[in-house]
Amino acid sequence: MQQITVLVVDDDKITTSILTQMLDRYADHVIVAANGEEGLLRFKEYRPEIVLTDINMPKMGGLEMVEQIRKLDEHVKIAIFTNFENRDILLQAIKFGVNQFFSKPFEAKVFAQVIQPLCDDALEKKRIRAELNRQQKILHAINEMSHNFLQQPDWKAALYQELFHLKQASETAAVFLYQNDKENKTATQIIAITDIERVRGKKKIDYKRHHLMRWKHQLEQGERVNGCIKDYDRSKQRLLQAFAIDSLLILPIFVNEKWWGFLGIGNSNRQELTETDVEMLSTASSIIGSAINNAQNITSLKMSSTVFEHTMDGVLITNAQNRIVHVNDSFVQITGYAPGEVIGKDPKLLRSGVHDRHFYHQMWEQIEQNGYWQGEITNRKKNGEIYIEWLSVNAIRNDKGEVENYIGIFSDVTHQRKDAQQQAFLATHDPLTGLSNRLLLNDRLEHAINHANRFNQCIAVIFCDLDDFKPINDTYGHSVGDEVLKEVASAFREILRKEDTICRFGGDEFVILIEELKSFEYLQGILEKLRAISERIFIIDNIRLQVGMSIGASLYPNDANSPEMLLDRADKAMYKAKHSGKNKIAYYQPDASAYCANPTYTI
Repeated sequence: MQQITVLVVDDDKITTSILTQMLDRYADHVIVAANGEEGLLRFKEYRPEIVLTDINMPKMGGLEMVEQIRKLDEHVKIAIFTNFENRDILLQAIKFGVNQFFSKPFEAKVFAQVIQPLCDDALEKKRIRAELNRQQKILHAINEMSHNFLQQPDWKAALYQELFHLKQASETAAVFLYQNDKENKTATQIIAITDIERVRGKKKIDYKRHHLMRWKHQLEQGERVNGCIKDYDRSKQRLLQAFAIDSLLILPIFVNEKWWGFLGIGNSNRQELTETDVEMLSTASSIIGSAINNAQNITSLKMSSTVFEHTMDGVLITNAQNRIVHVNDSFVQITGYAPGEVIGKDPKLLRSGVHDRHFYHQMWEQIEQNGYWQGEITNRKKNGEIYIEWLSVNAIRNDKGEVENYIGIFSDVTHQRKDAQQQAFLATHDPLTGLSNRLLLNDRLEHAINHANRFNQCIAVIFCDLDDFKPINDTYGHSVGDEVLKEVASAFREILRKEDTICRFGGDEFVILIEELKSFEYLQGILEKLRAISERIFIIDNIRLQVGMSIGASLYPNDANSPEMLLDRADKAMYKAKHSGKNKIAYYQPDASAYCANPTYTI
């Protein structure tokens, strides 16, 4: 299971203690630092996937630390604690690449909505990075296999070492090789390398007696066998059980165009090997066949250079001068460039303009120092479309240590990023209307009360209930009713300011939060505009429809000083309006003039 490490930076021990407890279900390791200077040291030491930090701290503030961290890692997820009041700080934080914002005190549900997408994104990046690392290890093992078989006259002398390296690189549980007899009736085990030392599988296989004739026919035709133990009958299951594996890939080996035997690769999980794995490992069986046929068979061994030719990941190979010399089919499909359009050119033709010179300088500096670079990069397709890819670049050096080629392998992760953004949006918004949901309303209402209390301001909560909406659903169906709700939501947006919060509270109930209320007259004007929605004609599927609206309003601090009570009293006011004849406006206070008489909180 992949692990998440979170760095928490705050000079308040109570805050760090609370966050450590809240992060228990999300993170495997929580590292705590008391200031930005200590946080930067902890980041360099532990390289966490997520950083949560306060802004104002001794020695080094949060934003200064974030700026330094971004120079080290452009992709780590960072969230800061802020009261959302200082616009300059927010803009600076966004400039430094802060991904999310918290407000204190931490409310469990809101915290979950912020931290979960960060964790999901971090885990996805780790998974992609691990998968690419594994694939590159397989590529390296296959290249080494090709080279070593060429140098070794006796292919069997190199067999154990090469298959052992292949097993390690592919992270599989078992690798074994069988050779057929002259009549292809039986196969004898040449070598078996497994996770469990005493497990070596069957020494000899009789295709007919062991009920493996279907597999035999597939292998004779050059077809591979790839499946899980649950999909096979008992005779085939016994073969997998003999190697203590749950899934098996069998690749035929041909020598002089004759079926010689097979290479088996098994895993202990109940999933088939991916198509990318199969394509790469198929090259290994071809190399073994070529080595058996003739250790100097250069033509066959060159197949190792096409190991990624049919993989789903894009592959491009450049020379030492960084000019493209080869691309695979997936590169063409992802970027839209044909091979003839890119061969001989610098890969910078794919640049989107999103990244600056510093980004590319750091990337090449790491390649030169470490021989590789991995990360997320935004590029541009031939048609101008911007896309996000997870890219891995490796420098290939000769025996003298000189760079001969660079190999880039990338996956298009644009849809994963969009899906993550969509999930984050749906967590706080109503999927039908796109308005805020209760979760987001509660968070904003709590923040609005704290802000109003600090600056002696008023806020209003408006509860709207559509009158006689149920007959529309009953008469015309829920699809028409849904369209009415969307039209009403659109009307709300036309009337209200962008900074006002509009929430779909229930089926046909809406709640509106108005902060920094300018005047009581301003509120009255808004309420009248809302009630005027009932005079509109909505034409849906050629049906002319009208809806009434009962509206109730409560004010802070006159009516209540907590989110729950403000909502409750706006709800009571709405029912007062409904009982007085529907399509009415009512306030919680019996006398609306009482709202204008507060000596402390002036509207």
